Amino acid sequence: MFKGILIFLSFSLIFVAEGFAENYRIKKGDTLYSISKKYKVSIKEIKEANGLKNDSLRAGEFITIPKSVKGDGVTGKSQRKIEIDEAELENLNKKERIVLFAKKFLNIPYRFGGTTLRGIDCSAYVRKVYNFLNIPLPRTAREQFIVGDSVDKNDLTIGDLVFFRTYATFPSHVGIYIGNNLFIHASRKARKVRISSLNNPYFFKRFIGAKRIFEPESEEPEGIKDNLDQPS
Repeated sequence: MFKGILIFLSFSLIFVAEGFAENYRIKKGDTLYSISKKYKVSIKEIKEANGLKNDSLRAGEFITIPKSVKGDGVTGKSQRKIEIDEAELENLNKKERIVLFAKKFLNIPYRFGGTTLRGIDCSAYVRKVYNFLNIPLPRTAREQFIVGDSVDKNDLTIGDLVFFRTYATFPSHVGIYIGNNLFIHASRKARKVRISSLNNPYFFKRFIGAKRIFEPESEEPEGIKDNLDQPS
């Protein structure tokens, strides 16, 4: 199935989802219409970027304001790429592949609202890793929190999604659990994809739940624990 596989992740920067974005704190009296006029983006784009099902807004919360840009001002491609060859996938089960795919993104720059290798945010990162397994996920952490099966923190297994409340009251940050109480994520604070501990006081305090997207195999993958990168 994976014979001769070589995966290149070079994405166009000409689409809204591929572009830059900024964080906007909702003020009293704001509406989607007023915000869309202010930032010159459509209401539909704002709703899609934030997983909004209706037009209601709550003052004090943050939303993503997408922007249609073309990278450096011209249509172009990110020159960064991720390569995965046949030998790396041979004899790996699903959980081992999750760890392999996830770690291929280590040190890729973080960018709020970003979806490319020039800069990626937490939910876009998780989505791309799962895409390698042909498992579709919604775009935002808020949407991803409502898929899969809820998992107790004490029962986490490799591949589970872990969620946090950071800048908003709803689930606003997500990562992938990789064992040993560690998770890998696109870190806004570190400005890159990195590995962190769930015991870190910041994440321990803000953890709100976990979701299992696929059922684990009956046997634990071998060699994973010895090969995990430790957080820097």
